[in-house]
Amino acid sequence: MSNEEETKLINQGSEIHDKYEAYVRPMLAEFFGVAVFVSVGCLSVLMSGAQAAPDVVPFSGPGVALGHGLAIVLLVTSFGSISGGHFNPAVTLAAVLTGATRPVTGLIYFFAQMAGGLLGAGIARAIIPSDMYVAIGGGAQTLAPGVTAGQGILCEMVLTTVLVLTVLMTAIDPRTKAALAPIAIGFAIILGVLAGCLLTGASMNPARSFGPAVFISYTTSAYWTYHYVYWVGPLLGSLMATLWYRLFLGSAENRLLFKENA
Repeated sequence: MSNEEETKLINQGSEIHDKYEAYVRPMLAEFFGVAVFVSVGCLSVLMSGAQAAPDVVPFSGPGVALGHGLAIVLLVTSFGSISGGHFNPAVTLAAVLTGATRPVTGLIYFFAQMAGGLLGAGIARAIIPSDMYVAIGGGAQTLAPGVTAGQGILCEMVLTTVLVLTVLMTAIDPRTKAALAPIAIGFAIILGVLAGCLLTGASMNPARSFGPAVFISYTTSAYWTYHYVYWVGPLLGSLMATLWYRLFLGSAENRLLFKENA
């Protein structure tokens, strides 16, 4: 082999390595992370002992809140340095809008997250016995009786705003990044579930809602009636958090208003 051919092979190997590090490895981290988060989230609903009808949101008590929150602490700590630890399309949207993540990367993350949500829901379905799975609605979310779609959207929007702002301020902003960001994000999840679990199930994450809704569909279509709430609410919350960050709360280099004088 000539020196020229050897150099070409080395360059090709380096290019493949760079693409793997830039795209494939982060994509796999998001895929695996969401799969773990959704499967743990669905399994944790069993902790409540709820025997809910398919059209009633399962009760999600402190144990379920801890299950979701601790899972996020673990995942962000483990994979945050690889992908940023989004595990949520609403977080990815905010990261793209604030310039922390490139649009192409954000799109790759979105599909990885949705696929991970399906895998996680499938794992939960395979583990939980059928009667118990149906009783908890597969861990899927829907509006509680008496809660309107508008109230559900507002609830999801407010909870997601708090979550995404926490991510922006503790894990993304260059001046306020904190070593304890995974714990802060986990607390935001715990507080969100405690506050909204009896109203909407407190998803704050379209990937968390989509996968379980798909797998419970074989028993009832009730979970699709208001499924749009779990897209509209979190995405509006992501936009609201981004707006507050970009206008008022972000560091000077990321803020649109009240910037430092040149």
